[in-house]
Amino acid sequence: MKAIKIILALLFLLFAVVQYNDPDPWLWIAIYGITAGLFIANIWGWYNKTVLLVFLVLGVLYSLTYLGGVIDYIGMGQPAAIVETMKAEKPYIEETREFFGMWIVIAAIWFLFKKGRN
Repeated sequence: MKAIKIILALLFLLFAVVQYNDPDPWLWIAIYGITAGLFIANIWGWYNKTVLLVFLVLGVLYSLTYLGGVIDYIGMGQPAAIVETMKAEKPYIEETREFFGMWIVIAAIWFLFKKGRN
């Protein structure tokens, strides 16, 4: 289990590093960096269900701010548009990517929440 947490911590650190060219880099560097930090702290023995639950709730609420873009994306009927180019020409593509990025963070924090100190 510790190896999985180390891999996830490194992966989220990598996610944070590659956000420099994002339209809102500091927000996503912080989101991915905090997620990596939670994994690193957990590897060192930290576990606090309340803090993790707060991050889960905040993550879900924040992801909802992108829901309009996701609905627009689904309505366009072009599923490949989300992966065609990293430069999002249309706002709904960037919002959809950020929505799913946030849900990757939520899933990772949920993993920590459920696994505890294991």
